[in-house]
Amino acid sequence: MRIPYMHFLGGALVISSIIGSAADWPMRGRDNSRNAVSVETGAPVQWQLAARNRPAQNIFWSTEIGSFNLGDPVVADGLVWVGTNNDHPRDPKRTNDASVLMCFREADGKFLYQHVSDRLKDGNVFDWWNCGLASSPLVEGDRLWFCNNRGEVICLDIGALRSGKGEPREVWKVDLRKQLGVFLRVPMIANHAIHCSVASYRDLIYVNTTNARQIDGGDKVPAPNAPSLVCFQKHTGKVVWQDNSPGDRIFDLQHGSPLVIEVKGRTQVIMGQGDGWLRSFDALTGKLIWKFDINFKKDRHPKRWEGDWNYFMATPVFYGGRVYIGGGRHVEWGDGPGRLCCIDPTKSGDVSSELEDGPGRGKANPNSALVWEYLGEGEERMGRMLASVAIHDDLVIAPDRRGMIHCLDARTGAKQWTHDTRASVWCSPLIADGKVYVGDEDGDLVILRLARQKVRVAEHNLWSPIYASPVYANGVLYVMTSTHVHAIRADER
Repeated sequence: MRIPYMHFLGGALVISSIIGSAADWPMRGRDNSRNAVSVETGAPVQWQLAARNRPAQNIFWSTEIGSFNLGDPVVADGLVWVGTNNDHPRDPKRTNDASVLMCFREADGKFLYQHVSDRLKDGNVFDWWNCGLASSPLVEGDRLWFCNNRGEVICLDIGALRSGKGEPREVWKVDLRKQLGVFLRVPMIANHAIHCSVASYRDLIYVNTTNARQIDGGDKVPAPNAPSLVCFQKHTGKVVWQDNSPGDRIFDLQHGSPLVIEVKGRTQVIMGQGDGWLRSFDALTGKLIWKFDINFKKDRHPKRWEGDWNYFMATPVFYGGRVYIGGGRHVEWGDGPGRLCCIDPTKSGDVSSELEDGPGRGKANPNSALVWEYLGEGEERMGRMLASVAIHDDLVIAPDRRGMIHCLDARTGAKQWTHDTRASVWCSPLIADGKVYVGDEDGDLVILRLARQKVRVAEHNLWSPIYASPVYANGVLYVMTSTHVHAIRADER
């Protein structure tokens, strides 16, 4: 379907301040739990794309976007937002290389608006050519927040667009490089998690700045005192607090997005950081509550490129009073052993499984918050993770970078089954209507039953790689490939 050109110039409890339909998908991971589970039934299983001499089946609408598409779709109040690049320009006056936030009408896929962020002029170290916008926006009513390729946090008023009366208006913008001294670096092989997807609590938002290590011109962290995590006043962009805990120990880059939860009457912001530590901060003050080392002490090699030291690509997920996350590295580092952990967020201090016991040695930590860990073994070992997990009915779905999908018991970590997609998996899984949807780099979307025994339901090839996570909102499955957004609905002709 070709879209006509149009462009506007311009205990434990999850905290949720999302406004809109209960079946909307207004942020990465759907809500503040970051657990990508739909509340709806009727998720489609069978469809086909239109091809020569073959009509489309169950395709509600489909539209071409850019050529490297990373930001998970967001669906809120009748609008669909996606992150892409400018390889399929919508504005004949803006054909330059850029990252783009695009908006389509949910009802029919009509293109409505784009926010274009030009490349930085500092060269590919800071803003690699052709990369798509990786930050999924956060939408609350008439406000939208996102992070762009230039290291800017932007708040838009989208009220006029929602009502069909005009274009969004920029409310505020903070340049993390110029205003907070952050050193931004983007790898040659970009990843869906490079730029943070914002989290929200009351009148505050939380942003992973992606402060990074320098590779070209010296292996060091140029801005160790710059923040890795910032809390902003959501309506003004004023900095409320900031934290630079990783300091000069950032391994490479900092990825993923914050998680916001409430535990024992205290709201925590939890972030996997670039030194391999998962940290929890008081949401209002930024005071450190607890920290957890995803690595075994033996793996922290003096030369960071050697050994099995991991940091975080994934975003932590909250389910049943526990926090779930796995370690990983950027794809340029290749594969290696991973570690998926289930953590009790009610403790304080250093809650790692081990404490230092001399160089390269660890000893058991009596204050550990580790509930269980999963390493796997043999061909079914846990690999490094780019994706976050999804959890429902006490089953954890955890794809690793190699393309192995692991299903584990959420309470014990016991393996239930594995499935090999035979292609790299970058995107997080979706659970909808008792089914698991996982996309891979070969362009295949595999559908498995959410059960303790593996049942393959279906598999569809969508003709180009799938790097963004699928979402299911208001009865429609959205799958974004490297060239298109496909909106799929059961029994659609």
